[in-house]
Amino acid sequence: MALWIKDYFRKYKWDLLVSLILTLILMFPYIVRGFTPVEHDTFFHLSRIENLSIAIREGHFFPAIYPYENNGFGYPSSLFYSDFFLIPSALLHLAGAPLAMCYRITVIIAVYISSLTMMALVRRIDGRASAAWLSAAAYLFSNYHITDIYVRGALGEVFALAVLPALLNALYRILHEKDTEGWFVLALSLGSLALCHNLTFALGVFLFILVFGLYLDQLNKEIFITLCKGVGFAFLISAFFTLPMLEQLGSQTLVVHYFGSSSNLGQYSVDLWQYFANRTVFNLAGNTRPHDATMLVNVGYFLEFAPLAYLFVSKEKKNRFVTFCLIAGYLMILLPCSLIPWDYLYAMRILQFPWRLNTLGILLLSVPAAIGVTEILKKNIAVVLCIVLLSGECVWHVRPVLQRTFGMSDQMTWSDVLDGQLCDPYYSADYVRVELAGGDYLPWPHPDYRTATRKIKSESGKELSIEYSQHAGYFSFEAGQETDEDFILPLTWYEGYTAYKTDKSFTMIELEKSDEGLVKIRNAGKGSYFVLFEETALRRLCNSASIMGFVFMILIKMKMNWWSEYFKQIEKRKNNDRNRK
Repeated sequence: MALWIKDYFRKYKWDLLVSLILTLILMFPYIVRGFTPVEHDTFFHLSRIENLSIAIREGHFFPAIYPYENNGFGYPSSLFYSDFFLIPSALLHLAGAPLAMCYRITVIIAVYISSLTMMALVRRIDGRASAAWLSAAAYLFSNYHITDIYVRGALGEVFALAVLPALLNALYRILHEKDTEGWFVLALSLGSLALCHNLTFALGVFLFILVFGLYLDQLNKEIFITLCKGVGFAFLISAFFTLPMLEQLGSQTLVVHYFGSSSNLGQYSVDLWQYFANRTVFNLAGNTRPHDATMLVNVGYFLEFAPLAYLFVSKEKKNRFVTFCLIAGYLMILLPCSLIPWDYLYAMRILQFPWRLNTLGILLLSVPAAIGVTEILKKNIAVVLCIVLLSGECVWHVRPVLQRTFGMSDQMTWSDVLDGQLCDPYYSADYVRVELAGGDYLPWPHPDYRTATRKIKSESGKELSIEYSQHAGYFSFEAGQETDEDFILPLTWYEGYTAYKTDKSFTMIELEKSDEGLVKIRNAGKGSYFVLFEETALRRLCNSASIMGFVFMILIKMKMNWWSEYFKQIEKRKNNDRNRK
């Protein structure tokens, strides 16, 4: 392993250095200030890091419920938004790093990985370092990527952008190069994508289907088995998150805005003028706002026009896969156009916004743009100059971030946010918006958490004078003769809660969802009650399956590498024998 790492650094030291430089250029507003501007979803992700760090401190690395969120009623953030890739930042926060700094470091690392995965993709296709470097600059400095980071605060999508080039790389290896060892990268990238961002995972599956269809005429049994192996292991290693999430979605009626009638796709389509806007705007997207108050969601001039350079590459140098990237990439950035009747495409509401297709657009177009421009410019120095120009434009786009004043300094804590030092923690919602963002996945109906009492109630709604204790996944109280009715607890109900009463032993008692979406337990008389959020049977099974799947996948990969090395040594000995003869 140490030898492999040493070889990697020796072989790709310049890629690692260039990626670092590109990352520093894009992320300099996060580096030069001890301040994290708060944009669309920043509060939500800061809350995830904060509550995950608390859960880890209390012994839960993979919590299902964050019990202290939403005024202590609890919220299953990690059941619907995987926190797997937030564990390092939560540990860093536990070690004493400020919350706002942990967020910035997380984004910087994701951007650096995005650069490396894009370079690896283009290096495999083209082989030239200059093309790989240009592709990373095009990908990182695209307007859509900049907006994701600095305007939307879309951390899940930023994570996904680091994984998507690796997924495309795996598909290229397997389908274009017929490399059966590509299953391992396919499994890791597709599985990781499922843990990054739900909607981008759906886009990744769509991309998989498109590339699979492109090579359907060349499919054989060996390649098909390789694809099945990669997809199968991707399913296994991500099952600990995906299947319990589906279980929760089917357990009750939940608030999910991008499936609701409020998802007006036509309102969020892209007018023609927006394709040529080129100024970072800290506002919302849509086609009903003034031009100077509309968030930038295009891919930028370079990715709009530079991919056309690939058309001038000689026919013998053209690559079927890159041609696909060119055509599919342009389709992805043109489909969000307002000329498309998005108002009637109800089945596409899962996208939430049509311009999410630009996620695939910047991925696909970065490949022909880099290869085409490098082929035309010929000299490496000219390509480097192109990267410098792109870097200058990037600095121009991100420098307004330095003027942002609404945000968290490194001296602020999450308690300061909840106490309202920055803004009203609810701001017009009936839940703690700074923690829950859009409030997706709350039960419907649910109480108004702004005014809901934190008292235990009787089923008829009477507040009871019962003291209780609440910790991570644990709620207990001592009941006397306060009421003969069932108890309504100040806990938002989700599948997985279990209630016990203790006498000389633990006795499970009935528990269900109340009419207003809270936990209701049967009144079993005087005594001690314990309510736990326990793993559902499916979640326990999936946790075991994911661990076993990951271990098995690594063992298979190590065994294949061992055999590969073994046969290489045999072949080397044979060649040495021939040379001696």
